[in-house]
Amino acid sequence: MMRGVRAVDRQDALLKRYLGDGVYAAFDGFSVWLTAEDGRTATDTICLEPAVLAALASFSREAWETRKRISADGM
Repeated sequence: MMRGVRAVDRQDALLKRYLGDGVYAAFDGFSVWLTAEDGRTATDTICLEPAVLAALASFSREAWETRKRISADGM
């Protein structure tokens, strides 16, 4: 059963970059596609539309700020 979409192999992908830990990112002109790859094929795929990507970026900023605040408080 094919679970993933081979987004990173699409001809219209403008950018594909290896992020590390088997994760690749590609941009199709609208969405960012994340794929987990086993070296030959994409095993899992997530499509992040602009609003979802913005929510992820916001979460990341808040998480880092919370981590810094907790560390500064000595917890």
